[in-house]
Amino acid sequence: MGRNLSYQRNGAELLPVAAARRVWDEELGLVALMLTKDQRNFHAWGYRRHVVRTLESEALAGSTMSEAEFAYTERMISAGLSNFSAWHHRSQVIPRLLDERGFNDAERRAFLDAEFSLVRRALDVGPEDQSCWYYHQFLVLNITEPVGKQTIAPNLCAEVKVPILQSEIDNIKDLLEDYDDDLKLAYEALMDYTPALARLEGRDETEANRAELQGWLAKLRKLDPMRKGRWDDFERAHRLR
Repeated sequence: MGRNLSYQRNGAELLPVAAARRVWDEELGLVALMLTKDQRNFHAWGYRRHVVRTLESEALAGSTMSEAEFAYTERMISAGLSNFSAWHHRSQVIPRLLDERGFNDAERRAFLDAEFSLVRRALDVGPEDQSCWYYHQFLVLNITEPVGKQTIAPNLCAEVKVPILQSEIDNIKDLLEDYDDDLKLAYEALMDYTPALARLEGRDETEANRAELQGWLAKLRKLDPMRKGRWDDFERAHRLR
């Protein structure tokens, strides 16, 4: 990053608080400049998290920067949907952000809905973008994971989760109709989400479900033959033979 990290740490310890904060504020500006030139630089994003933690620290009389970091991810995603690091950073900031906002269950549900809307718009523009699918999966896991592992809306009941997940499945199917038939990541999402929906509903997969899974699996075998072992395992696990 152009400077010796141990020097910076010593500066934070040895300089007066106000002076040390100026040093780290300059570092935050430096890394922001780097990310304008290389928005997906993994190391720069990691360094930004280090700088933010330092500025928030008690040693520097800091306070939370969750709101600012959440807004920063918004700007970076708007500048480039393929920014995996920005989507990942957003997923890391959200749990703390919601706790600090003191959101109740209804507000958390509304927040989750808004995040789904954001990533759906991104997928409409870039349906082949792995970064967008990563974030979509992060949101879906907030519905399909057991209570206690969810970070956005932990108190959603099954009656609420089921229509949300069904809507996301339907949206992906619509996406496949609108775009070319080779959206591998869309088929993978359907293969994950359809069995998850059955589990949420407390039922076995229907014959219609299995027929769809067989069709999507056939597509994936053509699109990604190198992962034959994975497709074989899925076929056995879901009794598709």
